[in-house]
Amino acid sequence: MISDHHQPAASVLVVGGGIGGMRAAVDLAEAGLKVYLAERDPGLGGRVAQLGYMFPTHDCVLCRGTSDHGYGCTRPAISPAFMDHNRHPNIDILTRTTLKRAEGQAGDFRITLLREPRYVDPTLCTNCGLCAIACPERLPSEFQENLVTRNAIHKSAPRSLPDTYYIDKGDYCEGCNRCVDVCPTNAINLDEEPWEETIHVGAIILAMGYSLTDPIDLEEFGYGRHLNVVHSMQYERYVSRSGPTEGLLLRPSDNTPPKRIAWLQCIGSRDQKHPYCSSICCMYATKEAVLAKQRLDDVHTQIFIMDERAFSKEYNAYFHRSTSQYGVEYTRCRISSIQEDPKTKDLIVQYPDPKKGGQITEERFDMVVLSVGVEPPSGATVISSQLGFDLNQYGFCQTDKFNPLETSQPGIYVCGAFSSPKDIAETIIDSAGAAGDVMRMFQDKLGSSYSTREYPFLTDQGFPPETDIQDQDPRIGVFSCRCYPTMDGILDIDSLLEKSAKFPHVVHTENIEYGCFPEGLQKIKDSIKKHKLNRVVVAACSHRTHESLFQKTVREAGLNSYLMEMVNLRGFAAWVHPHQPEMASRKGLELIRVGVGRAAELEPIYKSSIPPHRRALVLGGGVAGMTAAISIADSGFDVVLVEKNEYLGGNLHKVQFLVEGDNPNKLLRDLVNRIIAHEHITVMTRTMLKEHNGHVGAYHAVLSHHDGSLIEISHGVTIVATGGQETRVDQYLMGEHPAVLTSLELEDKLAYHLEDVTDLKQVVMIQCVKPKEEIYEYCSRICCISTIKNALRLKTVNPDCQVTVLYKDIITYGFREQYYTEARERGVVFVRYDDQHKPIADQNNGQIVVRLQEQMLDRELILEPDLLVLSTSIQPSKGTRELAKILKVPISNEGFFLEAHIKMRPMDFMEEGIFVCGMAHYPKFIEESISQAQAAAGRATTILSKNPFHYGGTVAVVDPEKCVGCLTCMRVCPFEIPRISDEYTGVGELGGAAYIEPTLCHGCGTCTTECPANAIQLLNYTDNQIMVPDFPILGSWVEL
Repeated sequence: MISDHHQPAASVLVVGGGIGGMRAAVDLAEAGLKVYLAERDPGLGGRVAQLGYMFPTHDCVLCRGTSDHGYGCTRPAISPAFMDHNRHPNIDILTRTTLKRAEGQAGDFRITLLREPRYVDPTLCTNCGLCAIACPERLPSEFQENLVTRNAIHKSAPRSLPDTYYIDKGDYCEGCNRCVDVCPTNAINLDEEPWEETIHVGAIILAMGYSLTDPIDLEEFGYGRHLNVVHSMQYERYVSRSGPTEGLLLRPSDNTPPKRIAWLQCIGSRDQKHPYCSSICCMYATKEAVLAKQRLDDVHTQIFIMDERAFSKEYNAYFHRSTSQYGVEYTRCRISSIQEDPKTKDLIVQYPDPKKGGQITEERFDMVVLSVGVEPPSGATVISSQLGFDLNQYGFCQTDKFNPLETSQPGIYVCGAFSSPKDIAETIIDSAGAAGDVMRMFQDKLGSSYSTREYPFLTDQGFPPETDIQDQDPRIGVFSCRCYPTMDGILDIDSLLEKSAKFPHVVHTENIEYGCFPEGLQKIKDSIKKHKLNRVVVAACSHRTHESLFQKTVREAGLNSYLMEMVNLRGFAAWVHPHQPEMASRKGLELIRVGVGRAAELEPIYKSSIPPHRRALVLGGGVAGMTAAISIADSGFDVVLVEKNEYLGGNLHKVQFLVEGDNPNKLLRDLVNRIIAHEHITVMTRTMLKEHNGHVGAYHAVLSHHDGSLIEISHGVTIVATGGQETRVDQYLMGEHPAVLTSLELEDKLAYHLEDVTDLKQVVMIQCVKPKEEIYEYCSRICCISTIKNALRLKTVNPDCQVTVLYKDIITYGFREQYYTEARERGVVFVRYDDQHKPIADQNNGQIVVRLQEQMLDRELILEPDLLVLSTSIQPSKGTRELAKILKVPISNEGFFLEAHIKMRPMDFMEEGIFVCGMAHYPKFIEESISQAQAAAGRATTILSKNPFHYGGTVAVVDPEKCVGCLTCMRVCPFEIPRISDEYTGVGELGGAAYIEPTLCHGCGTCTTECPANAIQLLNYTDNQIMVPDFPILGSWVEL
């Protein structure tokens, strides 16, 4: 409870700077809240920063995450919000920081942080690297998983955030000072001491991630003794382009490409010490094996596995591609030990081969990868004691089933793998959901401060009036940065500027020691005013890291921020030609010439703004829809909740009990009562969406009520939570025999009709029963635990009943593994089958007979159950495809709604302003639907809290007088944004012309390049700005 003497502090402490902490910080900052992001390591990114690729897309990891398109990259990204020179104004990054003391309560926490010094001032470090060259001390590289060494002064990662050096100071530093002596900017201070810092926050989000099992203690696998035994994160570094071998896959003992690689699963999972499933190992091993197949032509990859737990969206398809397309081999058994051939260093594995009836087989491998499991993060016990929240029996953060993002301490939330083992997508969902929970605490503070990284360009507050250059000839100033030794030590900067002064329209050139330092920025501003410059060329670093900094600088000097052109001398000339200074300088002059030519064609660009309709439309009244509606309404915004059925609740009406013991009926009552009583929620049952138009912040919907009436509403965001449904099949005597039920039907009997089950002698349950017409196979995620739940309840009410489960793979990921173990201990028999040997069900004089070829014994198993229970797949709700057409959003291969990115944006659609959650996205457990609903609500709240909402900038614009209505733009746009508008007239009085909504355009330029009539231009990258017809920048070299 919040103290009566303190107003809630509208700031949040996020503990942990991995992918989850970063996601939570961005969403909170976008909603206008102050965020302190505390990370104990020197840089952000956590475990994810060590990964080269993510499954199942093999995308680069940190390149996707938000709808932010900073730094010239058209792909969504998280990392730009944390760049040194364009950090989000609401985020303070506190690296090498741990929590020391905590006082207070929800809304009023006083946190004392311990700040360890970096010994290198990040505001002065230019990444020249001279310090690392001079440092004589070599230490194991944590980022490279101790596969190589690094200097005591180094960067935590190749793309570290902050992107500066730091020092692991030790006794070896005493009296050395070599790094101090060579630093050109005096950025190093070896006398720096740790200090304490106290902050006042209203809420805390724990995003502490996880630790990996250390296989050194598992002596039977030889890790640390056998050179060619590596753990999975070491393998990730080997195949990463930034790894010790730059992506070349070599076995450690002799640096030759391996011909045979084995993966051993469940190393530190599903054992006596770790009785839970780590959830991610099956899929990352599959990814690693596929990467090996892609890198090495003739490599044999074999994964020793108990169950293939490919339970998330697209995972099952990825698993099948690994075998059918790449030839990855899976062997279902658990390896107990590894032996090494002392001469060849080959690794010998013995196992009972299920393909040979359990016969012991011995195989040799060049390399073995241990798929290590997930453990609680180090420091979990300490911080739980400091903050007073509970840990569970495994050492992870304890959460409630129906409040999965809350700790036992009010005001403290948790996300990601600290609460249970999770993959990237689930961590992103948790993080956005935790941020959404925090937003509810500060509903009156949302949007109260600048809430975007682009804030200097969206307001005139604090900036001088903008200079009108409409009728002025170009007056270009070229500013170059010495940045010794990364540029001036290779390029002849003085000569470059002297020659640049002769280019057309250049009226001023200036050499600045360090352009990104405050004094350098001030010189640029002074020169703009003194020389009346109306275009600026900055010849220095990458636009990805520094463009926004210099855009802000020219805006502070009175110019439009888009009248600045960056030339990357450091990245494109100096760094790539360090040993060819003459050629580097020649190339540098060419780059400047091109930059000057573009600058002469630059024109001011302005963003537009609209006040968003502060109302949300939520489609679907199940647990996800109701949770999302309550979350948004608790944040102070109106919600229209639409449900096509007569009652709220959706599938929650069909769930009678849970394996954990929680009461779903109580959750249903609580949610419905809160919905009905909430002043900001309007409920429309027996209603469906008929039309949906507009754009983010300004949507218009037409709803159709069952009585035929139409209701029109305006809203700023839409959340799709239309759920899923159990499939009915015509297999295994379903519909022919009364004793054949679905899993939900058995659950109903166990809850309300015990007389039907107490006398049963034998029950058979068949998993993975799918409709015959279902071509695209996927895992429905929840079926196995539902079967185990029913089996355990059946054993409780009828202990003598023989329960047999026929399965392909048991999916009990995370802490649900304990119930699989309990079921086996209580006598439930599990028998595996595969697609080539599916069970067969017949009836003989009314008696059900199930036949199955048992794989290990190679014998036919005949069962005569009193009850046959089918776990059928979960399908999208009826009408999903029709709704997708109305919303103009895509459908996945499985038939569910398709998110913007499977990993980094799992609750967003590609169209900003529309979100998805619950089983409309993919089958989920109740707590997972709640988390994603809170995530969707949190993302929606960042839009509704905008004041105002800004759009435009680098977007595509159609000249209707050139449009011939060929529809090319509509076909090629990856985001399906262009449309034909009757408001415009095309060539030859053509009725209608293409129109591109600026609020939706991603600025990728695809339509611009494909338009055959040249009717589309991308602002800031127009044809004239690229080709510069009056200033020939292509086809010739400048004479030096």
